[in-house]
Amino acid sequence: MIPLLVCCTVAILAWSLVGARLQRWHFSGPVVMVLSGIAIGFAFQDSIETGLNTQLAEHIVELILALLLFVDATEVRGGFFAGARGPVLRLLLIALPVSIVLAVVVGVPLLGTSVFAVLAIACIVLPIDFAPAAELLRDPRLPRRTRHALAVESGYNDGIFSPIFAFALIVLGLSETNGGPLGALEEAIPAAGYAVLVGGIIGGAAGLGARLGARRGWATPSGLRIAMVLVPVVTYACALPLHGNGFVAAFIAGLVYKPARLGRRGFRKNIPHAELSLADDLGVLSSLVMWFVFGAVASLILVTPVEWSWILFALLALTLLRIVPVLLAFLGSGSTLREQAALGLLGPRGTSSIVFGLLAFNAMRDDDANIALYVLIVVVLGSVVLHSLFGRRLAGALAAPDPAGISARRS
Repeated sequence: MIPLLVCCTVAILAWSLVGARLQRWHFSGPVVMVLSGIAIGFAFQDSIETGLNTQLAEHIVELILALLLFVDATEVRGGFFAGARGPVLRLLLIALPVSIVLAVVVGVPLLGTSVFAVLAIACIVLPIDFAPAAELLRDPRLPRRTRHALAVESGYNDGIFSPIFAFALIVLGLSETNGGPLGALEEAIPAAGYAVLVGGIIGGAAGLGARLGARRGWATPSGLRIAMVLVPVVTYACALPLHGNGFVAAFIAGLVYKPARLGRRGFRKNIPHAELSLADDLGVLSSLVMWFVFGAVASLILVTPVEWSWILFALLALTLLRIVPVLLAFLGSGSTLREQAALGLLGPRGTSSIVFGLLAFNAMRDDDANIALYVLIVVVLGSVVLHSLFGRRLAGALAAPDPAGISARRS
């Protein structure tokens, strides 16, 4: 795996030097990393699967996810709902659970595996992540409320999917010992409780410490940046000995850290970029590594037999299994059909799906692991084409006519 890592480093270095130029041609960092990973993956196919299925790889992926969840939770702007409470609640409390149910109902016959294996796969392919198509959140042709709702949903849905994903993996692990769903609930509920407790305590204490240190001049700017990186790592590490869900703990820590750091009105403020920049940059770097690894793994399915039922499920997950729940969630909301279509179609899949997929590949039995990996690759590659390469055209088609350019002036 060392040659593969060297190639990954070289690809990221090259992108970092010409990334701005490539973005003008709508080639974002994730797209470049995927293409690089696919090209390099053909040369190292024999070692890719072996390298992924190791404890070291699993722990690295877990830490990356903990960091990303923490950063997502701290970067939600304008309060918990960024001024879009109604749409966000409809997306998270109605559309999200409906999409999971529909994915399981459709997935069991198409994928030919158990309910809980499909549940785990649904948690892999349904979370939205704007890493490969961040320009969509800045597109002035889309209503600001729509963009804010999508941004907040992408920040929160990982934290919601994480415990469901963990529960599904626990059930699959206990199925061999006849523990079943009840046994999994006995593990999952205390794990979630400990995660909330650990995340709340560490996030709150770290936030208050950063606030006090900054106010009294005890902490340097670089120290505050380092603290932002270490909080999710410490939180994750402390949650595991208590059998808590480390991902949920890191997400809760991010939610609590922000108001604790900024004070009573911190819900509507933003953490200074100077403090968040290191965690943000590490998150971007980790994300690029995951996209390169994904590209290398994607090269595997190009030489395997086509499974049409798996591809059909993946395409449904990317389209109808999100669009239909969103339309149902917004019945009676008063929003236009264009807005609802934008919320349903502009949901790219990205780093979260890749990380969940790699974790599932290590945790699930071989047949289910191969299905999960196959579906993951088709969904994310489809999202790269739909949202990264053609995202701006799609946004233009879904944007309401605005001949006076009012939305562009207001955004």
